[in-house]
Amino acid sequence: MAKSEFKGISIRGIGAAVPGNTISILEDHTFCPAPDRKKISDLTGVLSYRKAGDGLCTSDLCVGAAKALLDGLGTDPKTIDAVVFATMTPDYKAPSTACVLQDRLGLSHSVVAYDINMGCSGYMVGLYNACSLIQGAGLKRVLLLAGDTQTRLCHDKDKNVVFLLGDGGTATLLENDPEAVQPIKIELFTDGSRFRNLYVPAGGFRTPSTEATREVHERTDGGLRSDDHLYMDGMEIFKFSSTDVVRSIQDFMDAEGISSNDMDYLVLHQANKFMNDKIARKLKFPPEKVAYSIAVYGNTGSASIPLTITHRFKEMKTGKNIRCLLSGFGVGLSWGVADLTLNGIYCPPVVEL
Repeated sequence: MAKSEFKGISIRGIGAAVPGNTISILEDHTFCPAPDRKKISDLTGVLSYRKAGDGLCTSDLCVGAAKALLDGLGTDPKTIDAVVFATMTPDYKAPSTACVLQDRLGLSHSVVAYDINMGCSGYMVGLYNACSLIQGAGLKRVLLLAGDTQTRLCHDKDKNVVFLLGDGGTATLLENDPEAVQPIKIELFTDGSRFRNLYVPAGGFRTPSTEATREVHERTDGGLRSDDHLYMDGMEIFKFSSTDVVRSIQDFMDAEGISSNDMDYLVLHQANKFMNDKIARKLKFPPEKVAYSIAVYGNTGSASIPLTITHRFKEMKTGKNIRCLLSGFGVGLSWGVADLTLNGIYCPPVVEL
């Protein structure tokens, strides 16, 4: 069972960055009739999202988030022992983008640096790795970078995904802290038998990109895309989220002896507001305890949970010891649950690049 309890670890701060280019669901995407745009926006909860322009990569967004965070905390980059980069949109097939980020962020040469190829659950898997490096390997300070530029994976007229997915990057600083208020508890899950419900069919080494795979045409689900673009079976993902994910979160809560009354916030991957509302109701979380950023930023993949925390931080920071239940879920299929306490963390304003 991939469930662990990490003691003596604190989250010092969370930063986020997004592209400056804002896409309005109601005003843009004119390929789709206005009534349909309104219907989709009402269902998904997305009013706008951010789209990276040419040359702006996930790593650039994460660098912007990290610099704002480290500068605000007054943290010397040379004191960071590891940088973990969770994304499904890296700069290169090789090397790991984390190696490039070591230099860009001015980290020392004696630093652990690696990528985690994950999407929607990337922040959960990244947290698990960062905590493991501190508790298991004895490192003092780990920088977790998580983000995606998913709009590059979508055809700009695929109505199944283009109204939902946005771009963003985040940075989370975790430190060894013997006086940490509460342990961080994380449980991870994977079901690779259903990976085809949310994936890019071509462009990797299993199915290389060719002229044929790059051909764009209308699909049986009404979407316009090529095999080099992201495919999502929306109904299957909805069923997965409202059954498997809910069951895993509830089992986690039952095993820990906690309920929604013990939590200040439920922070879910910003998959879809209708879907997340359903999850929250099943878990008996009142609306005021469910944090959202999807209306402003859309579904930003592995950035969505930390971006939501920074987006709602002005409301959250009214007190210390803010206990949050987190859950990320999607591509893989992969999902995770975490119980953690945010105590006096620093969140700079969201950076625009």
